[in-house]
Amino acid sequence: MPALVVGGILVAHGLITTMIGFGAVTSPNAPAMALPSWFNWWPGPFGRSWLVDALQLGSGASVAGGFVWLAAGLAVIGAGLGYLGVPGVRDIWPTLAVFGGAVGLLAMALYFHPFYLIAIAINIAIVGLVWGRLATAS
Repeated sequence: MPALVVGGILVAHGLITTMIGFGAVTSPNAPAMALPSWFNWWPGPFGRSWLVDALQLGSGASVAGGFVWLAAGLAVIGAGLGYLGVPGVRDIWPTLAVFGGAVGLLAMALYFHPFYLIAIAINIAIVGLVWGRLATAS
């Protein structure tokens, strides 16, 4: 797959992840996103942490969860830029990718919703990409 495509996917995924974190940090008490009625089978709201809400941890925990999303997103953006050859992150993109993918999986576990299944697959693919690159490099 061309480097521009892989790097672009990493940057786009990181931007989406960062936007989720930014929303959680700036609006921790915002109501959950309304879902269509056909999605009422899922017990938790979209955009809210099932864990924070279940344990009634409050807005401080919601902000902390937002920082988890931000850390993951910024790391994946850095990984994408490094993959594209941007100086400063070019040599550390594998570390950023693994960190971003792993922290992104943690964020999705804390905020799980079936809509995140595609993001989970992307994060697993990011970590697999790095492992594959490292395995062929040695």
